[in-house]
Amino acid sequence: MEKSYILGRQVGSGVDGSVCVITESSTGYQYGCKSIDRSDNAAVLHAHAEITMLERLRGHPNIVTYNGHFEDERQLHIVMDLEGDDLCSHLQERGPRPEKEAARILKAVVSAVAVCHERRVMHRDIKPDNILLPSKQSGYENVKLADFGASADFSDRRCFRDVEGTSYYVAPEVLTGTGYDEKVDIWSLGILLHVLLSGYVPFHGKSEADIFRNIKTRSLNLNGSPWQEISAEAKELLKGMLQKNPYRRLTLAQIMAHPWLNKETNESESEMLVDSY
Repeated sequence: MEKSYILGRQVGSGVDGSVCVITESSTGYQYGCKSIDRSDNAAVLHAHAEITMLERLRGHPNIVTYNGHFEDERQLHIVMDLEGDDLCSHLQERGPRPEKEAARILKAVVSAVAVCHERRVMHRDIKPDNILLPSKQSGYENVKLADFGASADFSDRRCFRDVEGTSYYVAPEVLTGTGYDEKVDIWSLGILLHVLLSGYVPFHGKSEADIFRNIKTRSLNLNGSPWQEISAEAKELLKGMLQKNPYRRLTLAQIMAHPWLNKETNESESEMLVDSY
């Protein structure tokens, strides 16, 4: 990429690198830039995998837009459209979302994951930190799925055994060592929905070993606060997404067709139309 950029403020950081605002010198356009230390071989490997996946996934409104990459002596830089805060920060500030808002976020992310799977990309690290809100004041339906550093191409095989992802969001079959496929993303979407509605993850522990043990052995508990106030339909969808047996887990098509998701998002769209007049 033969362009000149001016480095700006840091807006985020992760295991593999930091994210800063950069400005294109010739146009003044601003972008988000993920920078990875070239001395970290594992991080560079993840970065090249991410570039490959982002190129494949270009064009979907709910997937972060890739604008190229470049290298200097110390770092590999991935240039993407500049977005707003991540959903994790948003939830920490505002708390759990009402069902209508949770449904709009879920529908947008499920739509993105459906395109990923159609193009044989398994994300493997879906969580609020990797979902970006649009930089302008627009609705939750415009959130974008980001950070494809842990993703995998499943074009040629359907069984994976390497452990990838974030402990609270990893599917039980990843932890058994027997192999897994793209249905792990649906489990992570279920954890996301749980967090959106309640503000906390369903399986936790004092250590990673505790978390993993609880993911594998504990039942989903939807008793207590705030679950008494949440609709039966939302809880039914959540239970279907968080089936420990991946073959009993809902498919993406079943999630998109679920009555709760369509009822809540259709009502939200109607309210927005009324508000616009």
